Amino acid sequence: MRRVTSSDRSAPSESNPKATEALRPIDADYQSIFENANVGLYRSALDGRLVRANPALAILNGYASEAEMLEDLRHNGNEWYVDPGRRAEFHRLMAQQQSVRDFVSQVYRMKSRERIWVSEKAWTVRGPDGQTLFYEGVVEDITDRVKADAELAAARIAAEAASEAKSTFLAVMSHELRSPLNAIIGFSEIIANRIYGPDDPRYFDYAEDIHASGTQLLSLIEDILDMSKIGAGHMQLRETTVSVPNLATSVLRLFAANASKAQLALTMQFPDHYPVLRGDPVRLKQVLTNLVANAVKFTPPGGSVMVGGDQTADAVRFWVADTGPGMTPEECARAVEPFVQVHDSMTVHMGGTGLGLPISRDLIALHDGTLTLDSAKGAGTRVIVALPRGRVV
Repeated sequence: MRRVTSSDRSAPSESNPKATEALRPIDADYQSIFENANVGLYRSALDGRLVRANPALAILNGYASEAEMLEDLRHNGNEWYVDPGRRAEFHRLMAQQQSVRDFVSQVYRMKSRERIWVSEKAWTVRGPDGQTLFYEGVVEDITDRVKADAELAAARIAAEAASEAKSTFLAVMSHELRSPLNAIIGFSEIIANRIYGPDDPRYFDYAEDIHASGTQLLSLIEDILDMSKIGAGHMQLRETTVSVPNLATSVLRLFAANASKAQLALTMQFPDHYPVLRGDPVRLKQVLTNLVANAVKFTPPGGSVMVGGDQTADAVRFWVADTGPGMTPEECARAVEPFVQVHDSMTVHMGGTGLGLPISRDLIALHDGTLTLDSAKGAGTRVIVALPRGRVV
């Protein structure tokens, strides 16, 4: 619908008596249709001034009556289209085609300035001599339809993402389960069949490999079970008092040998009087273990991994920082999705399921906290866990 502005509120041209005559009230034969239609109907002068609006159009724009609407427009003349370019497009189409159909736009309700979506149909009305007299049109509020279409599109995207996640899950599980299972089957067959004789010392090495592969499988299965419990709302915390620095010390001991082999420095930095918290020590240690494991795995030789903590006005925090390759904001968002790993040329062969960060994020959410990634490409990564101060003992 053509909106009048403060620059075109003038009366219809006195030099066009046919237009003036045509702008008189609609014939009584059509008055009932005009007043009872459930879509907005309007007539506007060539200068853009709205001269008739049925009750449905007045209500659509937040007015009680046609008279109130026309009076308000005469004084204020606010723009209608949210996108100013839509008005020019509307008039371009009218000039080119003499009409428009299904012209969908986001507009303001003229009185309240609430944003809604409408579909317009408009046409040019000419006199017997072909002279343009005025414009008429139909306006339909399609806000609910646009919202439903948006929800349908979002549902379709979610379904596609779920399908992709399922395919990714199957691909990852196929690899992660097959590798240790092949090792277990292969080494156990060698031992069972005594391929190298009855007492070959290599059997002891193969037994260690079987144990390591079995431990890897058990860890993977536990991660999947944890994800399932959290997703189903069945994960229960067993809360008691927790010293995060003590947990961090225990976790760093677990990785001391691996860090030394990888030529990494492991350090810890907690301030004095760091508070004791209320939480599940097993799950918080699991979070720290996941974070340190990732940091050790993705940090190149000569780098460092630090576990630390601090406090803010609203939260008690602990974090794991590394000097690894770092990630872009887009990669950070992907890193907390299940079964996703962010790879570059250095880390592409690291392996793993990509469950550590998602499980950690969900376990911290069960503690009413947040897990965020502070990272930049080439500048390392810091994973920050923030727990509410209400958990301070």
